[in-house]
Amino acid sequence: GQGAILNQDWSVNGPSSPAPPKSAVMVFATGEGVTTPAGVDGRIAQSILPKPVAPVSVRIGDVPARVLYAGAAPGMVAGVLQVNAEIPDNAPKGSAVPITLIIGDAASQSGVTLAIQ
Repeated sequence: GQGAILNQDWSVNGPSSPAPPKSAVMVFATGEGVTTPAGVDGRIAQSILPKPVAPVSVRIGDVPARVLYAGAAPGMVAGVLQVNAEIPDNAPKGSAVPITLIIGDAASQSGVTLAIQ
C-alpha cells in the first residue's frame, strides 16, 4: 500500500495529493544497515546525520529515480531513514505506482506505492 511519503511541498503523498513528475518526494523507511557515523539508539538526528554505507537507489514504476539525499531523517530517532528522490518524467502515472528502495543488494518489500500526477 501507500508508503510513508511526503511530496515536495510537505503534503502527504496519496491519491488525493499526488506528486507531479520531476518533483522530489521524501520517502521514510527503516533498515538502512550500517551507517557512517554509527547511529545511537534513541538519539535524535540533528547536526550530524548518519548515512548508509551501502549505495542507495530508488526505482519508481521500475524506472530509476535520481536520489537527492539518503540518510537520517532530521529530528527523528536513530534508525529512521529519509530518502529524497526525484520522480522521473517517464515514470508511470497513477494513484498506486510501485516504489522500491535498494540499499546495497537489499530491496524493500514489494507492494509499496506512491501517487503520481
